[in-house]
Amino acid sequence: MAVFRYFNADKDGWISFPEFQAALVRLNFVGVQREVKGLFDRFDTDGSGFLSYEEFSAGLYGLIPNVVSDPETRSAVERVRLKIAERGGLNGIRTLAKILASIDSKGDKRLDREELKVGLRELGVTLSDREVDVVLNAFDRNKDGVVDFEEFLRGIRGSLSARRRALILLAFDRLDTDGSGVVTLDEVRAKYDTSKHPEVISGKKTPDEVLVEFMSQWEGGVKDGHVTKDEFLDYYKDVSASIDTDDYFELMIRNAWHISGGEGDYENTSDRRVLVVHTDGSEEVVEIKDDLGVKGSDNAELRRRLAAQGVTDIARIELAD
Repeated sequence: MAVFRYFNADKDGWISFPEFQAALVRLNFVGVQREVKGLFDRFDTDGSGFLSYEEFSAGLYGLIPNVVSDPETRSAVERVRLKIAERGGLNGIRTLAKILASIDSKGDKRLDREELKVGLRELGVTLSDREVDVVLNAFDRNKDGVVDFEEFLRGIRGSLSARRRALILLAFDRLDTDGSGVVTLDEVRAKYDTSKHPEVISGKKTPDEVLVEFMSQWEGGVKDGHVTKDEFLDYYKDVSASIDTDDYFELMIRNAWHISGGEGDYENTSDRRVLVVHTDGSEEVVEIKDDLGVKGSDNAELRRRLAAQGVTDIARIELAD
């Protein structure tokens, strides 16, 4: 941890490339910028442009399998990833995780060759014996014939670009209104109205039960009604593995979380548009920016937000078609 803190100059829990480079310069690694960048990329297993403590430690002690360096390995892993996306959709990685956990006979989160082959086959991913060996060897750190469950899933997820990571954190901040780094039930309740949910209407579930179930998709092993930033990132890393382009990922995030902005084909389309009739009789359609949790019936809040956006002289507001 002390070494990590030495590199993490701003103490935010993530090592950026400038921090990594600056720390190595202080250690007299000068004139080797290309090698330094290559080392950083080697440690940065999710391709986010930042090193977590786990990535840094694993890289420092040689625990990260080098999946991308060998063409045959890269091809086999990519085939698995594409098939998972095809069969499992946005939750393909999490579906795979559940399947592998169910066949982990020893419960030690380690998979032997046969368990890995069976697990992939259950998801519809059929590999040749050669391909199974290639995939297994890529993640078998100590060559004992088994692969660490989490390391395998991390490699299958693929890289998470800095652009995608920034969008995920932007979405997290929309929920984490108090900036604590943890999303609570109260914060989600303030953003989502479950009164029209079918199971709430029927009386089968309470509004809070629906919200807790909704939040559980982001949580890791412990379903405690609290979502950490890391859990939220992990969830969207899994989703990201099934989305080809950064542009489409941006559109998905912006629309899902009502984040205003974006350009062209990936511009937000989910924020509410209202017809503003001004006191002089002129009209304009205006986007209510970042409107997650804002009700169309809350005229006072709509007016407040419009005023904050610089829209004045409002005679009345009508919901746009």
